[in-house]
Amino acid sequence: MELSWLSLVPPFVVLICAFITKKLNLALATGLTVAVIIATNFSLPEALTLVSQHITAQITNIENIYMYSFLLLIGIIIVLLNVSGGATAFAHIVTKKLRNAKMVETSSLLLSMSLFIDDYLSNLTTGYVMRPLTDKFKIPRAKLAFLVHSMTVPLVILAPISSWAAMITGQLDQAGVAPIKEAGVKIIADPFFIYINSIPFIFYSFIMLLSVWFIVRKRISFGSMATHEQRAQKYDDLFGGKPVLKEKIGTDHSIENTSITDLLVPLMTLLASVFIGIAYVSDFHLFGGSKTLWEALKNNNEIFPVLFWAGTISLIVSGIFSLTRKKISIQKIPSIVYDGIKLMWPPVVMVFLAGTLGSVLQQNLFTGHYLASVLLGSVSIPLLPVMFFFVSLLGTIITGSSWGTIALMLPISLPMLTTLLGVTTPTTPAMIPVLFPVLGAIFSGAVCGDHISPISETTIMAATSAGTYPLDHTQTQLPYALPAIISSAFAFLIAGLLINYSTIVIIGTSLGVGIVSNLCMLLVMHKKSQQI
Repeated sequence: MELSWLSLVPPFVVLICAFITKKLNLALATGLTVAVIIATNFSLPEALTLVSQHITAQITNIENIYMYSFLLLIGIIIVLLNVSGGATAFAHIVTKKLRNAKMVETSSLLLSMSLFIDDYLSNLTTGYVMRPLTDKFKIPRAKLAFLVHSMTVPLVILAPISSWAAMITGQLDQAGVAPIKEAGVKIIADPFFIYINSIPFIFYSFIMLLSVWFIVRKRISFGSMATHEQRAQKYDDLFGGKPVLKEKIGTDHSIENTSITDLLVPLMTLLASVFIGIAYVSDFHLFGGSKTLWEALKNNNEIFPVLFWAGTISLIVSGIFSLTRKKISIQKIPSIVYDGIKLMWPPVVMVFLAGTLGSVLQQNLFTGHYLASVLLGSVSIPLLPVMFFFVSLLGTIITGSSWGTIALMLPISLPMLTTLLGVTTPTTPAMIPVLFPVLGAIFSGAVCGDHISPISETTIMAATSAGTYPLDHTQTQLPYALPAIISSAFAFLIAGLLINYSTIVIIGTSLGVGIVSNLCMLLVMHKKSQQI
């Protein structure tokens, strides 16, 4: 199919259908149907064949199998934490030390920061653990979802040993970045070195992370989130006037019967298994390989198998621990497994549908290529960072896939930069001064789009973890993200204009302006909200 405005129709169908029906799975299925029909020039038989091919590819892809299995394992572990009393014990112990909502929200941010290694892990764990505490202090579920979501992808992409670091390093390699001169190489450099040097330019992550801390510590409140918070305090309504979502997991224990160890054992086992697993599969020398720990951690390319096996080990250890402490019985294990799968099945379906739609948009409709061709047709070099930021942002919002956007934009950006600069390839990073700002812009746009897209996987997971409506989460967090988006755009515009200055000057000036402008906008919006 040739590049066409029709490639934008399915994503907009999803957005409109989700807005009208309030049912995201139905919206995704509708968008997928429209996508395959357009991709096959409205031939129903060919559309059926195409959709079956993509569905088969999704359910047979080994990485997807590991990912879906990990989600189900996390669901079972979460149910076990509740049945054994671990989550209740944590809430009870922490509640004694927390005196107000600000302290509870701060604790949520700290817990998210401790789970920086993977956005799925952080998303799925923090909300469930913190929910009893936020409910106690009348913090609306939408606010919890915002806190959980805002500390996942923006933080994970900055961590050199995270799942995102592995993905970005691999994509840079495929896009033509390699340490040796060979066929297809455009930039001679270590992909991990390129990623590390682009981190200071991922402006949206830094601005958003500071923003959420500022919102919590200064009690900033405005927009639809302020309405949710007011209803929660006045009417003890945590769902913004909507029906209370039925809890999918429950407990059958008293406070006296619970212990914090029932929470720490599963979580510590999970985290330890992840770190050890990454070191093992990445050729760490203590496991018979040849790499140092740092070299092993920076070359982890099998994060989903590691997460799956770490989840399996954590579940087994936790189950045995709970059995020996008589917190659960053998007869109760089947119901725990069933409830865990039941808990995570809806988000797994959403992730599956979103992934399938994303693959059609990328492989058949070329939605990202169309956006790039329209918005990046002709632009001056100083404007490249801000333009790539908006292209990546729009692409991720529409497709719901940050990784897909990065995989698309890197092969577009590198040849584009060398062509515009008149550089002969292969070349070195020093010959492309705008390289790191552009990469930071691409990564920032992908992170930002992932953060605010109603069809992104992390949006769905954050809402599920916090126990709120996905569309409520999207609507309430968008006004809080807008100042960070505008400020990031300012920062990338300044970075492009200062491209001939030193890296310290570029980062210090552009990021400084972005941070200050974001905080000022938050304060102004808060004051206006208070005056209404």
